[in-house]
Amino acid sequence: MKKNSFINYSLLIVIITIIFLIIYVVVQQTYRTGANDPQMQMAQEIKSKLQQNRSIEKFFTDTIDIAQSLSAFNVLYDNAGKSIRSSGYLNNKIPELPQGVLEFAKKNTEHDVTWQPEPGVRIAMVILSSNSAPVSFVASGRSLQEVGMRVHDLITIIFFGWMICVALVLLQATFNFHNGRKTNFKNI
Repeated sequence: MKKNSFINYSLLIVIITIIFLIIYVVVQQTYRTGANDPQMQMAQEIKSKLQQNRSIEKFFTDTIDIAQSLSAFNVLYDNAGKSIRSSGYLNNKIPELPQGVLEFAKKNTEHDVTWQPEPGVRIAMVILSSNSAPVSFVASGRSLQEVGMRVHDLITIIFFGWMICVALVLLQATFNFHNGRKTNFKNI
């Protein structure tokens, strides 16, 4: 095989790899950002009801174990970052967000974050800054377990698709190499 052919096939494998990586990143980010949609809706609705002095009881009717449940939960925090009320619990306690997360939400009015309060528990959290004393922050979250399974399946699909494409390129290179050798032997 000529040096140019080797470079061409190598470049083709690099291009295929880049394309598959781009597909992975786009789909993975779509999965992850889409995981915030229900929480964004709930947090905005709670914030709006608080500002209008309307009841928010329907958002706090259930007790959710965030380590086990796929259900969305809500937490209200005061200005110091202490929880006031929650529908979600972790180890029978109201989950406390890191202070830096709340500070970012205060500066930017909103913060979407992946939070891992303990190993094996990953939560998609949406935190909105609120000026409805004593509530300074409205947070809504839910498990990323299903998203994690989708991403795992995505990795498997991407990997096998990439392997098939690379195998086809290598098969073509091998075919061209053997045809080139036969042509060279006929010329001798």
